[in-house]
Amino acid sequence: MKYLVVHTSLLMCLFLVSCAAQPADAQTEEPEFRVRAKNADDVITLLDENFQTIIDIHSDFGLGTAAFDLTSGNMPQTIVVRLHLKGLEDFRVISTEATVGASVSTGEAGFPVRERIVSSSVEFPILSLHPLWMTVNTVSESASIPLEDGYFEITIPPGFLRGAGKSFEIQWIDFYR
Repeated sequence: MKYLVVHTSLLMCLFLVSCAAQPADAQTEEPEFRVRAKNADDVITLLDENFQTIIDIHSDFGLGTAAFDLTSGNMPQTIVVRLHLKGLEDFRVISTEATVGASVSTGEAGFPVRERIVSSSVEFPILSLHPLWMTVNTVSESASIPLEDGYFEITIPPGFLRGAGKSFEIQWIDFYR
């Protein structure tokens, strides 16, 4: 009987320690999205890598829209969009709370990124310290745009995701469509 009490106590302690080791906001279940693309030819793949959701988009037409509705799990804390385009004339992520846009210039060194908040068709430029600033990177072996290989990688800001609720939309335009 004494063995049973000690054994049960040890198991309870292990259980409590394992629960305490999880962060309070840890996702217990991987998010699942329903994805609706405007163009049937756009290929959109969702991947879970290193505690973040990757949205991988191949758009041969270069002009598209996709809506994402969370059907189960929690909204990821990090979503990275990989757009396989030749150029990024415009990218927007839209929720009921905010619309944030970005574009990558082609004619200047270092591919400068211009970001803005769009409200009622009025655009307000934002700087990198703004909570809705998106990290935009060019991932390619080539050093020029149009990209012949590679993609644009855009990290959607956590502040946007917190305000998005259970759905958001992505729009993109390729310079070279």
